[in-house]
Amino acid sequence: MIKEYINSKENKKYYEVKNEYLGKNVYTGKEKRISKKGFRTKREAQNYIVKAKNEFLNGSNFLRSENITFGDVYKLWEEQHKTQVKESSYHTIKTILDKRILPVFKELKIINIKLPYCQNFINEVSKTYKKGYVTLIKGTIVQILDYAVKMEIIPTNYMKLTKVPKKIEEKKKNYYTKKELLQFLKIVKENYSSETYIAFRILAFTGIRLGELRALTWKDINFKKKTLTISKNMMNIGSKSKISTTKTKSSERIIFLDDETIKELKSYRELDNFISINNGVFIKNSRHYFNGMLLRIYRDFPKLKQITPHGFRHTHATLLFESDLSAKEIQNRLGHKDITTTLNTYTHITDEKSKETTEKFYKFMSI
Repeated sequence: MIKEYINSKENKKYYEVKNEYLGKNVYTGKEKRISKKGFRTKREAQNYIVKAKNEFLNGSNFLRSENITFGDVYKLWEEQHKTQVKESSYHTIKTILDKRILPVFKELKIINIKLPYCQNFINEVSKTYKKGYVTLIKGTIVQILDYAVKMEIIPTNYMKLTKVPKKIEEKKKNYYTKKELLQFLKIVKENYSSETYIAFRILAFTGIRLGELRALTWKDINFKKKTLTISKNMMNIGSKSKISTTKTKSSERIIFLDDETIKELKSYRELDNFISINNGVFIKNSRHYFNGMLLRIYRDFPKLKQITPHGFRHTHATLLFESDLSAKEIQNRLGHKDITTTLNTYTHITDEKSKETTEKFYKFMSI
């Protein structure tokens, strides 16, 4: 702003520029303001402001909003985002950006990313991908555009206003019933290696994540106490595997094992008397190996119901609910951070249990 003041020594009127806003450094987010006294006329003060703004706008650290691309903002957002999330989470989002988002948005001027364009993009990806994946794509773009709003590059994040189209999808049950699981394990035990059998038995009878299974060492198994300690996770960064901490702090847990699983583990370990307790339980522990092994089983036995490796965790959770365990007990066994996750994720009670619940209620209400 320009203010008029009197110089007490000269008793003359002058003008000053006080705390005049020039703009924001797009790289640091810091505002640039100027102040200066001694202008003899108001026009001189105004000319000073115009000159200062031009110099700032033409500086190397300033980009005019109309010239800033989505890619420019993405680079700035990425620098702070990758320091705030786990490496595995960052890699997942980076893959989505590289494959689904940047090829479309990178060169777009960010001020031109309006609601019609955003909604059309969401509509198009919805034709190819499932709603959950589309929501993840949308959420990633929303984060980047929110950053642009925060930096005062754009006034509105239009991606936030889009709607993901509802699709009528036949939801496949990614879990086994008790009968289906026992059938699967019987086939695996009779036709495949001990390593393959014990891997899928542990997944089904403990509900641990595939990454937690891959990271297991013999030191994690206490045969005397019949426990399994989950303290680490194996994740994939590109084509490489890396040991990291568990998904959340609550994922660190001790799981009690049933007698049959302990017996199978002992038999499996006795196949090699020179195994160190620090060695991995599974010699072949890549995600690709376990996925490939499961596909091979389904190829060899096409009548088996097909689920994913994570489906064994769903199976375990569902059967725990059927066993009438409390939600709190199931939460602790699965290593969920809070009970809401447990209740929201595993609401798929099997048909047999649903029928049983209905019959119990009917008998209760019958007079």
